[in-house]
Amino acid sequence: MASRLCTAVKVFSPNAPASRAFSASAAILAGRQVGRQRKPDKKFDVDHMEKFNFDDQTTIGHDLFENIREVRKYLRMTNYELPKLSVFAKPFVPPTSGQILKFKSHTYLGEGHPVERKAVLNVKVSDLKLTEQQRHTLLLLSGPRYHVDTDELIFSSEKFPNRKQNKKYLSDILDKLIEETKKAGDAFADVPLNLREPKKRLEFPKEWARPAKAEAQ
Repeated sequence: MASRLCTAVKVFSPNAPASRAFSASAAILAGRQVGRQRKPDKKFDVDHMEKFNFDDQTTIGHDLFENIREVRKYLRMTNYELPKLSVFAKPFVPPTSGQILKFKSHTYLGEGHPVERKAVLNVKVSDLKLTEQQRHTLLLLSGPRYHVDTDELIFSSEKFPNRKQNKKYLSDILDKLIEETKKAGDAFADVPLNLREPKKRLEFPKEWARPAKAEAQ
């Protein structure tokens, strides 16, 4: 009796190793059979779409209406909102003789652009009121940034992410150039300037002009 109980314990013990199949084909076939019973996804199936009863606009029609709504929105703003800005209008004051620096920049309305941070500085050399020796030194230090045709120094910068920073940077560069130009010492007077000839402005020959028509008597 005791031997039978021991045998039963060995057979039904939870720690006994589970039996393994010699082949995995049975599990694979079982998975295939389960997959065959799945229903296909009919969400994007054309055959199962609802019937179009011509009771709504197409996608292109909705886009067209949206464009019309946007245009009307800005037309209403032009008619009712823009006249209110006249309160902030200021009269134009031309620059004085002491304001010799000109800054140029670009602005794209409604969108951002990397070129918006760029700043360009223009200044006429004659407005700096330098002597001939100082002018010679300044043009040597400026190099190709001096334009002979307009007698201007043109600097540009997009080094910093903000436009005001680039304007300040260009202003500081010009101040340093003028400071180095006015320093007492070697003025590089023996170094010649390699400047090209300014472009000549072509004028229409007077001899080619049509003769004036005689006034009708």
